[in-house]
Amino acid sequence: MTKEDLTLLFDKLNIPYREGIQYMEDNSNYPQIVFFDYRWEDVLSSGSKYDTVVSYQVSFRSMKSRDPKLIELKKLLNDKGKHPIISHEYIENKREWHSYFSVEVLEDVCAEL
Repeated sequence: MTKEDLTLLFDKLNIPYREGIQYMEDNSNYPQIVFFDYRWEDVLSSGSKYDTVVSYQVSFRSMKSRDPKLIELKKLLNDKGKHPIISHEYIENKREWHSYFSVEVLEDVCAEL
């Protein structure tokens, strides 16, 4: 799976998502996804188009537990062979559910130079 594949999965959910932004301007629009990279690991094989395994945290924010869009995202990831461990917490002062997991994708991080 590539980063583009991951964002295409988010597109299928038809909900707001942003990369790297902890909180969006309109925090009243739920559910929503925020994702960011937090670890890069070089791939040491030659001849590959991608040179890095990038780990992303995906944060899914919702007003309810077991949001149908979260279940849909889980199914889409499972269909791509990804089976993340999804953790959940309730943010009392915001009255929202935060579900989060990591997913690894292949990227050529040096291509952006």
